[in-house]
Amino acid sequence: MALDPSVRSSLAQLVRDAGYERREEPFRLTSGGWSRDYVDGKHAVATGAALRQVSQAVITAIDAPFDAVGGPTMGADALAHGVALLSGSGWFSVRKEPKGHGRGAWVEGTRLKTGDRVLIVEDVVSTGGSLLRAVERIRELGVEVVAATALLDRSPTVAARFAEAGVVWVPLLTWADLGIEPI
Repeated sequence: MALDPSVRSSLAQLVRDAGYERREEPFRLTSGGWSRDYVDGKHAVATGAALRQVSQAVITAIDAPFDAVGGPTMGADALAHGVALLSGSGWFSVRKEPKGHGRGAWVEGTRLKTGDRVLIVEDVVSTGGSLLRAVERIRELGVEVVAATALLDRSPTVAARFAEAGVVWVPLLTWADLGIEPI
């Protein structure tokens, strides 16, 4: 479901005010690309009010029921917790490597099981690589990925990568909403 234009505008203003800075010198993104536009999604949702606003926008934008919400740890954690709290669903985090002891788990939080419907989230996506790796990890558990979203999609190639992986991609904002160059 598309977000109301006033909601998109409000989210874009939130990111510009609390999570954006234009840098004079280009810097390398985690994805390997270069940019002068630094977007810190974690800082943008660092207050309860901002986290509630973005989490509610996620719930509004996703037109599918889900049992749990999560994604790659750090980028997804705050948003997964906020959406879980507002929706009554479970939350999970996907590790970069399996835990070295105990269950040796890749996924922490809600114990996902075959047939669970999950929503995948992230704060900022440049290529979709880390989010798609998280999708692979949780699909190994037999879950159904109903959709994926991010506060900000920075690239026109992300949607195609998710379509290729068979995942519905519903970003809240794109580079165009912030008036920045795509990656």
